[in-house]
Amino acid sequence: MKKLVLVLVVVLLGLSGVAKGGGGDHYPNGAEGFLAGMAPPPGFYVLNYNYLYTSRAFKDNSGDTIDLGPLDDFSLRVYANVTRLLYVTPFKLLGANYALHIFLPWMEVNANCKGFHVHKRGLGDIIVDPFILTWHGKYVHVVTGLDIYLPTGEYDKFQPINIGRNFYTFEPVLGVTFLLPQKLALSFKFMYDFNTANNDYINPMTGKETSLKPGQEFHFDYAISWSPIPNLRLGLTGYFYQQTTDDELDGKEIEHNRGRAMALGPGIKWDYKRLSLVLRTQYEFGVKNRPQGKNLWFKVVYKLL
Repeated sequence: MKKLVLVLVVVLLGLSGVAKGGGGDHYPNGAEGFLAGMAPPPGFYVLNYNYLYTSRAFKDNSGDTIDLGPLDDFSLRVYANVTRLLYVTPFKLLGANYALHIFLPWMEVNANCKGFHVHKRGLGDIIVDPFILTWHGKYVHVVTGLDIYLPTGEYDKFQPINIGRNFYTFEPVLGVTFLLPQKLALSFKFMYDFNTANNDYINPMTGKETSLKPGQEFHFDYAISWSPIPNLRLGLTGYFYQQTTDDELDGKEIEHNRGRAMALGPGIKWDYKRLSLVLRTQYEFGVKNRPQGKNLWFKVVYKLL
């Protein structure tokens, strides 16, 4: 019985705010892939990300599927349509182009257990970065920035799942792309998340208002790709995610709840004049303390100016 109670607390902590495990989990892992460290030339760009994540298994701290009580009928479906406005300026700083961007996410979430069913949709937490630097070399390209997640999404402390997270996340970003022989490219987007506390949280065990501070997280997207003909790129993309510190509930650490996940899958990218289209899918493995599933990404990039 004690194990079942602990499992339920862990899952409710993880699912609140559409998290998929311990930690803040603000960033949708796998969002970037091909040429992730290569920013476009100066100009104004509109990017649109369509994201679908589905899962029918929640993993415990040992990586086993939880099938106790209501969780033997667990399922999660998250769809997001995210518009990103990116301005790469011609201005130089330390040899890099200065850029800035904003993400505007619209989300729809369906979560099911035997204990509850939740369906929500609406504006998620907006992401801004007013200070991005992009360097371009012959064989190496680099992007750095600090993405800031704002608690703009709808949040109701009495609901087990919400669109908004109700806390800030500060995420330093480092993207690197290596252009290799034979038209190959190796890309990484490294991130480390610092989360503030949600001070308007209901403890699912006591029913009392308290604070929840998600743990810190290290994660990166990666891709290896090949361009057989101009404007076409094929390859494999994926991600690695590891929560590095424990969540804190009412100032006390929650042990054995650090999320972990890895993923890999195929993708294709096609460029035509001002337009780029990217289609990718990724399958998760090595998962702990979060759902294990798969995702589908369709990304459109268009240069307006």
